[in-house]
Amino acid sequence: MRRITETIFIILTFVFFGCEKKITEQEFEQKIFDKLFITIVDSTYTDQRLYTCFPEQGKPIYDKKGNWIGLDSVGQHQRDLECEIKRAAFQKDTLNLIIAIEDEGLLNEETNLSKYNNSKFIFRHLSEHPRGEDLEYTGWKTENKFAGVMSFSHIKFDTKKESGSLAVGYRCGGKCGLGYTVYIKKIKNKWVIVKVEDTWIS
Repeated sequence: MRRITETIFIILTFVFFGCEKKITEQEFEQKIFDKLFITIVDSTYTDQRLYTCFPEQGKPIYDKKGNWIGLDSVGQHQRDLECEIKRAAFQKDTLNLIIAIEDEGLLNEETNLSKYNNSKFIFRHLSEHPRGEDLEYTGWKTENKFAGVMSFSHIKFDTKKESGSLAVGYRCGGKCGLGYTVYIKKIKNKWVIVKVEDTWIS
């Protein structure tokens, strides 16, 4: 009887500590992610308002047979100037930028994104974004503060849990977007970003 009791105790201890280890790993990843989240965003985000801001072009010109000749350049200098003024205003407008977050990695619909909000960024779930097929033409863009959509993978740590990497994606509507790999490392007991690598562009 005593041997059976000891065996049960050992099994329960193994199960308990096995589960605890798994939870600890998840909590460890979450803790590092939360500490670095704003720095990662600041290192990889692109302001959609700047990335998709181009001067309007003149109307197309066709010959009598319907062949395209070119664009009407009348007033183009003024349109270019107006675009530069608009871009300059966006560059100065760096507070309360809205970034939509996709469900990926540690972030999902249950995540309270407001915990990451600061004077520069306001984070919202992508599901809150009223959109059609193309992010560029609807939703928060009309608020003039919509900076784009971002996604974050899980962090892949090395065996010693002293360095890691994660994939970060940015979308600004349609097929417009950029991708990065962010490398992090524990230096002097503090986790920091050591490298941001471009991985794709569309």
